[in-house]
Amino acid sequence: MTKRSPLSDPQLYVVVFIGGAIGTCVRYLLGLAIPATAGGFHFGTLSANLLACFVYAGLSAYLAQADWIRPRKRELVNRGAGMGVCGGLSTMSTLALEGFTGILGGQAGQALLYLLVSVVLGLLVAFAGVRCADRLATGHRAERTAAAGNPGDSGSDSSDSSNPVSSAEQEARQ
Repeated sequence: MTKRSPLSDPQLYVVVFIGGAIGTCVRYLLGLAIPATAGGFHFGTLSANLLACFVYAGLSAYLAQADWIRPRKRELVNRGAGMGVCGGLSTMSTLALEGFTGILGGQAGQALLYLLVSVVLGLLVAFAGVRCADRLATGHRAERTAAAGNPGDSGSDSSDSSNPVSSAEQEARQ
């Protein structure tokens, strides 16, 4: 069976477009609600980027394990909520512009600190999102197994809590 190209799927364009519009509106509203400080920290942009990192990493990790959700539905949710909403919410270009403007404005130390904090916190919250998603997926899998009358899952479970590497992290390494 040949796999169809996502570029020829108009439904994917629609969910990404709608998700992107939603994410962009949320980012704009966060920018209005959380103004930048005089010290060069743009907390609206930082909040939007961190939220997007957490949600997208968590969503991707959860959907990668959610074999109980139909593949087409997983694809649409991943593209619409992940790529669309989180992509519209996060903004590398604004982060770069704010850092560059700070450097040109004579606040190089503060601007570089802002950029460093943004990247480090982004990685940390993405990791937290993956860990939360792993716990949710493991719980969901256990509920489904118990409901099916199988108290133990005899299959290999890569999200086992004794394994320090999550299944999403394992996939990222491959």
